[in-house]
Order: sequence, then structure tokens, then C-alpha cells
Amino acid sequence: MMCLRALCLVLLCAVVGAKNVIPLEFMAKPCKCVPQHMCIDDDSTLAGIGYVDIRLMREECEGNNEICCDNIVKNGNTYGTKPVAQSIFNTCGFESPLLPRILGNNKISFGEFPWMTAILMINKTSKFDVVKCGSSLIHPQVVLTAAHCIFKKDISLFTIRAGQLDMEDAAPVQPHQDRLIKDVTIHKGYDPHSLKNDIALIFLNEPFMLSGNVKTVCLPGRNMKSIGNSCYASGWGVDSFSKIEQSTVLKKINLPLISRSECIFKLRETRLGSFFTLHRSFICAGGERGKDTCTGDGGSPLVCPMDDRSNRYIQMGIVSWGIGCGSEIPGVYVNVNLFSSWIDEQMLRKKMDITVYKFR
Repeated sequence: MMCLRALCLVLLCAVVGAKNVIPLEFMAKPCKCVPQHMCIDDDSTLAGIGYVDIRLMREECEGNNEICCDNIVKNGNTYGTKPVAQSIFNTCGFESPLLPRILGNNKISFGEFPWMTAILMINKTSKFDVVKCGSSLIHPQVVLTAAHCIFKKDISLFTIRAGQLDMEDAAPVQPHQDRLIKDVTIHKGYDPHSLKNDIALIFLNEPFMLSGNVKTVCLPGRNMKSIGNSCYASGWGVDSFSKIEQSTVLKKINLPLISRSECIFKLRETRLGSFFTLHRSFICAGGERGKDTCTGDGGSPLVCPMDDRSNRYIQMGIVSWGIGCGSEIPGVYVNVNLFSSWIDEQMLRKKMDITVYKFR
């Protein structure tokens, strides 16, 4: 057998020249052009869990953001009553920006903040649906948002969209996904006047397929590690309180967390008056002129990076309310950490796996 193999190699060398012979075990396997995030590296790991790795091109692909890949991610997990199977996409809080970031730019790149979802009002008279609020994906079939976004609303008029940055982009890097709302759970202590306990869970009719631009965010819990003070809010809201039209492009803003005492002091300098007391269900962030969330950003997540891993995020807040926007008055956010047990309870009642937003 060895002689036969050697003979074959000799004959091949005679035909094409010895310098062009490539041993069979090193010859490239057939590959397929796919979006970058769908190509994984067999040996790539991050803390014991597989992680996305962008491979080098071996041949030209027509799509600008495609590569030739021989190890394609297969989507086919079933979510619901059973724990979500480990995969490179179901570890919460990791972003995977596949396009270069532009420092100092508030636009979000593909794969950055992949847990960001939009609550859209279905618009039958317009080409585009209207973004009513933001929300975050905490489970493939559940989004977290502010109660005021969905309180006393007809859920049949809304849809949840994941994976889209520009609402007017007809040719995105990766198609967005839409899901209908099956059920809504609003905190029993929610007050539509003071907005205290402004938190709600939206359960979808079917799970999103997790991918490079659709992932879950981590929530605070007992195993939560220390976080950085430099956090981010994102949304499709207006740029200033005086504007009417919302942005069609998802944007982010870098905001520091503000201590409770400092926040109350600044809020008392507004029309709220010197006796105003901030409810314990809120935290504050921002306070720098020109850097704030605004109208249309309600329900969107405020995420903070972990100190020891800057590309993993925890959702600490939900955009709730403010006094105007863009001034030196901090914005007010739902204190997600306070509602950790409540979220777990509602998820378990629906027989949903709560490990998908926990650290491991």
C-alpha cells in the first residue's frame, strides 16, 4: 500500500511539478461563503466556552462581510422548559463586533450590544414600523423593558425586533428577526404616575435564533462580579427634547453611574422641588450636558462592563424617566438589581430557563 501511494505521488509530481504538490491531509476542505459570525474555530475557547473567531479568507466571497468557512454554526437549539444547551452564542453579556469600531462615534457597529431589541408598533400605512420603546433580550423568548412601554397597550399591535441597527437599511449585514408578543407581565407595584417599579417582561410567541447580532444580556445576581462605572445606554430615541422625529439608527451613549445622594441633590434643583425623594426602585446615570437618553429611549437597557472583562456586560438599568434630556441633570433608570428575584420568579412561572442570564 505504501509503495502504491509513493508511486502515485511520483506520477503526480511528474505531471504538475514537485513544487506544486500539497499532501492530501493539508489540502483545504470545501468551504462556503457565510456571514463572518457564522464561522467558528474548533480550537477557539474563552473561559472554557467556545467563542466566535473570524477566519481568514481562502477565496473571494461576493458579500462584503462574508468569508469562506468550513465550520459553520448550526442554529437549532430548543428553548423553553429545558435548560438552553451550551453553545458559542448562549453565554450572556458578550458582544462580538465584527466591523471596526469608530472611537468617539455614538453609532453601534454590527455585533455590538446584540441584546438590544425594539418594541415596534405595526404601521399599516407606512413603509416602516414605528419604534415605540427599547428592550433587551434576556432569554431567546423573553425581553425586559419598562412597564410604561407596554402598560394597558394592545399587544396585538406590537412586534419585537432583534438584530437591526438601521430601521431603513434594506441590505443589512445580517437580517433582523421579528417575533409576536404572546404575553406580558408587569410588576404589580408599578405606578403609572410616579413610574416606581417601572419594569415588565414580554414573552414571545417563539424564540429568537441566537446569532452574531442576536444574543442575551446578563442580569445582576448573587454571583455578579464588580462592574465598571462607565456604562452605556442605547436606543432609537430623539437626540434632544425639542426634536420630534426619532432616529432610525441605533445609537449608544457612554454614561457614568451617579450616587443616590448626588442624584437626589440634582433632581431637587429642578421643578421636582426640595422635598423630592427618589424611590428605591431607581438608580441614576449621566449628568453631563449633551450626553443623555431621551424621548423614545424608554425601556432600553443601561449596561455596564465587568471590571475583569471589558467585552462582557451586565444590565444594571432600564431607561425610565428624566427632567428634559441632554442637561446636567442625571437620567433616572430602573434598578434592575433590585428586581432580580422578581424576574426569576416570573420566568420560572412560565417554565423558562433562568440560567441564560446568569454568570457561569
